[in-house]
Amino acid sequence: MLVRSLPETMLPLQVYGIIAKIDGKIYGAQDNGQYPSISVDIVVHGRIRGYISALYNKDRQNSEQWAQAHEILNVVCGLLGNMIEKRELEKISLENARRYSALFHNCPVGLFIDKKGIIVNCNHKLTQILNTPESKIVGLQVTALIDNEKLRKTLSSPKASLTPLEAEFDMELKKRPIKLHSIYLPELTAEGELKGGLGIIEDVTKIEEAEQAQQQQKKLLFNTFNAINDLILVLDRDLRIVTSNWKGYEYLSEEEKQKHPHRYEILGHSNNSSESCHVLESFASGLPKEAIWNNPADGSIKEMKAYPIFDDEGKAIMVVEHLRDITGIKRSEENLRKANEELAKAYEELKSLDKLKNELLSNLQHEINTPLTSIKGFSELVYDENLGPLNPDQKKAMHRVVEKTKQLQMVLDSLLFVSTATHGAIKYNFDRLPLSNMIYVSLDIVNEKLKSKELTLETNLPSELPEIVGDAEYLPRVFVHILDNAIKFTNNGGTVTISALMENDFVHLTITDTGIGMSKEDLKKVFQMFVQLDGSSTRNYGGNGLGLFMCKIIIEEHKGKIWIDSEEGKGTTVNILLPKCANPSRINK
Repeated sequence: MLVRSLPETMLPLQVYGIIAKIDGKIYGAQDNGQYPSISVDIVVHGRIRGYISALYNKDRQNSEQWAQAHEILNVVCGLLGNMIEKRELEKISLENARRYSALFHNCPVGLFIDKKGIIVNCNHKLTQILNTPESKIVGLQVTALIDNEKLRKTLSSPKASLTPLEAEFDMELKKRPIKLHSIYLPELTAEGELKGGLGIIEDVTKIEEAEQAQQQQKKLLFNTFNAINDLILVLDRDLRIVTSNWKGYEYLSEEEKQKHPHRYEILGHSNNSSESCHVLESFASGLPKEAIWNNPADGSIKEMKAYPIFDDEGKAIMVVEHLRDITGIKRSEENLRKANEELAKAYEELKSLDKLKNELLSNLQHEINTPLTSIKGFSELVYDENLGPLNPDQKKAMHRVVEKTKQLQMVLDSLLFVSTATHGAIKYNFDRLPLSNMIYVSLDIVNEKLKSKELTLETNLPSELPEIVGDAEYLPRVFVHILDNAIKFTNNGGTVTISALMENDFVHLTITDTGIGMSKEDLKKVFQMFVQLDGSSTRNYGGNGLGLFMCKIIIEEHKGKIWIDSEEGKGTTVNILLPKCANPSRINK
């Protein structure tokens, strides 16, 4: 518009066209070189932003007209410079206002602005902190929001200072109480009167809770540190005590503790690096080290362990030393060592005695077995009347001799078996055996005893029992012994029952009697070696306490299981579980 109107205004001054260039953009007529020009720069803040040129007729324009035209261009360029400056200042002002508004409303702490104590604006964060909409905050008295006596006095005083007013206070909200920290920055007039101010409010509830938790943690660590019964020293690189729980040194005054005494001053060591070498090594290597210290003063023994503490660069700056009195432990270890030596000595003596016992049993078997064989042989010859006829009394006496000889042979065999079995020296010859044959052979052996006590024998056996893998010498001993026990502990006229049934891959054999039975306490120990029911049973029924122990060993060596069910006064059932024969090949053990 200016370029279009100026030529007409300046026509009397022989000006025929105006060319303006501002910020690189050209306005007005094109300069074709036909007319000379008068140019004036447009300057804003000392910087040339462009120019205005007036094209004039040199032949017709006099010097006065030229001067007037130049003056007009100066005035116009000055006005243009002022307009450009004003527009830029307005732009900067708008940008600053925008930035201020963004900063105000997006500030991470609550903000409000007041005019003479009345809140006129607040940011979104303040509404979040107070859980209150902006409409209910704007219009409040500042003192209704910030509980601070100094602020009340400042707002009610005619004069105020620019000193910020800081306060912390609690506020009860609907959901929870909160802790607030506030700073009020007063704004004054030129006369020093309070015009308004800026309030900053921060919710420090979580910060305070974290500080309280940190204090509690610190207190817990401190109490734990002091509760340790051993002496703990925190040492610097000069081996001076930074802190300690002072266990055993409670008599030291606080003043003495605060002087950070040297390690050797407290422990009573000589100032000798060799007695602190584990600490020095821990500093040097950055690894835990330990040592044992024998105190010559009282004979106590202390275990000393050093643990390094590192800075951010990984350098050991302190060492925590743990000193524990292990005098009692060391003495106990010494006593234990001596006791172990004595036990080892006693064990060797027991081994010698055990060897002596085995030799004695072996010799006993040899020495007794030889004459016993002769006694047994000749007594059977006499009983069978091969050496001449016997009267009834003689026959009865010889029968008793033969039975007692057999009983003595069984006792001798049991003693030898137990002695050999406890050392794992029994050699079994496993083969396929018909179980039914072994049962009936065992029944034949005890048949005379059944008859002598007038006992009823009941058999509940399947028509065909499977074969088992067993030893033909030792397995029948089990059946005979259990049948013998059933007969022995059953009163005259009672019943002995032998049954068998199949359970998967096993044969379950039971031998039941109607005898005296056993108590629960006796059942717990019935398979132990040399254990009998009680003294009266020994006197009434005899026995050496080895039979069931021997039966258990034999059955378990046959991969089977044996157990007893009994009720005192009602009888006993012995259960035997034996695996069926699955492999016809012969197995030796």
